[in-house]
Amino acid sequence: MKTTAIVVLMLFAGSAFGQWQSDLKAAIKEASATDKKVLLYFTGGEDCENCIQLQQQVLETTEFLAYAREHFVLVRQDFLSKENLEENLLIVEKYNKDGFFPLVVIIGGNAKRIGQIGVYQNETPGQYIDKLRALAH
Repeated sequence: MKTTAIVVLMLFAGSAFGQWQSDLKAAIKEASATDKKVLLYFTGGEDCENCIQLQQQVLETTEFLAYAREHFVLVRQDFLSKENLEENLLIVEKYNKDGFFPLVVIIGGNAKRIGQIGVYQNETPGQYIDKLRALAH
């Protein structure tokens, strides 16, 4: 029984970022249609210690994901990815001109930037959710 529980937990933890989209245009359309906002997460990938910390301590937690799925369409933008480079550069130019990561940007269904959370300060998932609530409302 313990083995089954561990396997299920590992599968869920490993798939946490599987719930994030990479197509910002589609996410904005979905947000508009569902009356949600887009949470655009810029990451520096595996080379970014603060990004990994934010992911593990907040973005991959069940508490955060339960809240976020209800209020946002989740988009993960790997800042250093070579895939879709031209489109990625347009997204960076519009929403992250300074090239800062980790960076979380809240976008309305109209594609306009609402606000952002920059420096990760070791917040708990609950504290981070409070920051998002303050930005999104």
